[in-house]
Amino acid sequence: MVYRTRSLHILVFITLAAVLVSLSCAGDPQSPPPIAEPGMEPIVATEPVAEPEPAGFNPDLVSVELKQTTFADISVLIETLNTIIRRRDFEGWTTYLTADYASYYSDPAVLAEMSQEPALKRYNVVLRSMRDFFTNVVYPSRQNMRVDDIEFIDENKVRAITINSKEERLVLYNLEKIGDTWKIAIWR
Repeated sequence: MVYRTRSLHILVFITLAAVLVSLSCAGDPQSPPPIAEPGMEPIVATEPVAEPEPAGFNPDLVSVELKQTTFADISVLIETLNTIIRRRDFEGWTTYLTADYASYYSDPAVLAEMSQEPALKRYNVVLRSMRDFFTNVVYPSRQNMRVDDIEFIDENKVRAITINSKEERLVLYNLEKIGDTWKIAIWR
């Protein structure tokens, strides 16, 4: 638990710095500054991906056609999510979440831990529910995102990547295809 807590704090701090630098300040002037949710960490080219690959799947062998089709599908999804988030449509947003993601960001211990982050503490924001997480973390940081690339983890898991002004590759979303629908996922 200590490792997860420390990792989460480091991850949020790093992504907060990256997001604050890369995003413009357009938005509601009364809103706290955008902070990134865990999962938007820079991808360092020299570090191997830790997720195990299912037997028989090699992300390097994904066809050009599949990558282009998936990229187009995910680009449409990101635009849809941007619109939902800009409208502050919490219920609409929740329809695009996997059960694991919703469970994780509904966990009181996770929300209490995130509430200790400096960007939230500065504005006396205390996260008590997933709706609070949506309003105070997702809304300020995810309403105008773009996908620049995707990385396959397996046939049904993809990282949506955005590239910031420093040319850093940031994980915008972890996505999992459930049936025919891509959903925001969390991989532990």
